[in-house]
Amino acid sequence: MLLEQNTIQYLGKRVFEKIVMAPDFKRIPKFFAEKEACFLFLNSGSFRFRTPTQVHTYQQKEAMLAKCGNYFIEELVQTDTGTPVNLSVTAVFFYPEMVRSFFETDLSLAPFRPGYDVLKVDVAPLMKSYLESIDFLLENPTMADEAMVLNKLKELLLILSKSVNAASVRIFINSLFDDFIYDFHEVIQSNLFSNLSLVELARLCNCSLATFKRKFTEQYQDSPSHYFLTRKLDKATRLLENRSMAISDIAYECGFESVPGFNKAFRKEYGKNPTAHRLSQMDQ
Repeated sequence: MLLEQNTIQYLGKRVFEKIVMAPDFKRIPKFFAEKEACFLFLNSGSFRFRTPTQVHTYQQKEAMLAKCGNYFIEELVQTDTGTPVNLSVTAVFFYPEMVRSFFETDLSLAPFRPGYDVLKVDVAPLMKSYLESIDFLLENPTMADEAMVLNKLKELLLILSKSVNAASVRIFINSLFDDFIYDFHEVIQSNLFSNLSLVELARLCNCSLATFKRKFTEQYQDSPSHYFLTRKLDKATRLLENRSMAISDIAYECGFESVPGFNKAFRKEYGKNPTAHRLSQMDQ
């Protein structure tokens, strides 16, 4: 649930934003939806950031830089029994047409192909001062005129270009808007045991559900639903050999939404529930 949202726009696009959310979500699409890059600082709370092939964990006072792409923000289950902490983030958004106007240098995308899509950024003292200034503007939006907004955007780019050890500001800026290309097979294999829906998997593959199913069948000669379920159950049978591992842990480790759902799928495939299967293996 969204509790608070403060935004500063420039030319109809959000450039600075602070969001406070209750930790009652499971998985939501990224906070940004156009072809932009995003710097995000986590004021409080924690979350998991799922890219097409990786899952990154972010805790309070950590920062990230994400290129344009399809990602998900997921809840991070806390192991303690304390009161859940609201998720509070400060975000700065970069748009290609805006950023290119900051620099006289030719910013052609062709010369550089970076090897990352999401990058954890060190929040050095200089960055802390910058974030304090952005929070001040969000609390006092009347002071954020056009000149101030542009200067603060350019300031962050210059700070980031040093933080990530970019060879130059030009190369760094190029890397922000050069799409990171994923291999379809790599995305599938990286998410075999996630609890992503087919719609969410299609989004990570940057295609419609229909295109995703067609492409999947062409590559794997199987339907996505059957392929994923088979792989999950295969892994589950192996994990059941570890007698000290709880059935619930096995269910979630294999990407099932719930223990009852795991039991139902397992029984349908093998004619017995996971517990009975484990006992039968012990008797052999």
